Amino acid sequence: MHKLRNAHGDSEADLKSRLEKIAGKGKVYVLGLGNTDRADDGAGILVAESLKKHFPSNSFSEHDGVEGIVLDISEKKEISTILFVDAADLRLDPGSIVVVSKEDIREREITTHRVAVALLASLLKSNGKDSAVICIQPATIQFRGEISEPVAGAVNKLVRLLEEIMETRNRR
Repeated sequence: MHKLRNAHGDSEADLKSRLEKIAGKGKVYVLGLGNTDRADDGAGILVAESLKKHFPSNSFSEHDGVEGIVLDISEKKEISTILFVDAADLRLDPGSIVVVSKEDIREREITTHRVAVALLASLLKSNGKDSAVICIQPATIQFRGEISEPVAGAVNKLVRLLEEIMETRNRR
């Protein structure tokens, strides 16, 4: 989970527009981060696992070994964008979704992941790939807790929007 300050939630139309703009015209990969043992902190994993049903070659979770996947994607010659999805303390209402561009990802971020997303984004950028982080505000990160209703709704909304975007870019 990340900690961000001064972030604002996007409306659904704004969110879709922003995601389409970031995605560009190339393939889109989704990498879900988080810890499903900590309730809402598993939101990114849930998004990626849902997308795997229709896009098994373009959706991955932290359980799949994100570092190796990022290296593989960074070496591909295709034009592509990588969207990391993670829970983040945005200091907003639970279930709020915010897209953070690669320029706004701090080089030294506070994270519970083995490799900082900023480092992965930097590696992707050096190989001509775009990336962004889609953040979901958790309500609870209680150990062995259930996902909250607002975060479950945000996961479903994000899966729907990403499926629409990936459908036009990944099924060529």
